[in-house]
Amino acid sequence: MGFRQVNDGCNGRAQVEISADLLAQLITSGALTGNDCRCLDNNARKTLWQCLLNLSCYQCHNST
Repeated sequence: MGFRQVNDGCNGRAQVEISADLLAQLITSGALTGNDCRCLDNNARKTLWQCLLNLSCYQCHNST
C-alpha cells in the first residue's frame, strides 16, 4: 500500500481530535501554528483560542 492509496479521497486533510495539552506542545515546539488549524465547531474554536491565549501569556510572563 503506497502513500497515494492511503491519501485517496482525503483531499490531503485529516480531521483529528487531540488533547489541549498535546495541542499546546505542538504549538510550543513550532510543529503546528494556529494558522494551520481550522476549527470545525465552537468547542474546537474555544479550545484553540484558550490554548493560544495561555501560551502567549506564558511567553510574555517568562520574557520579562
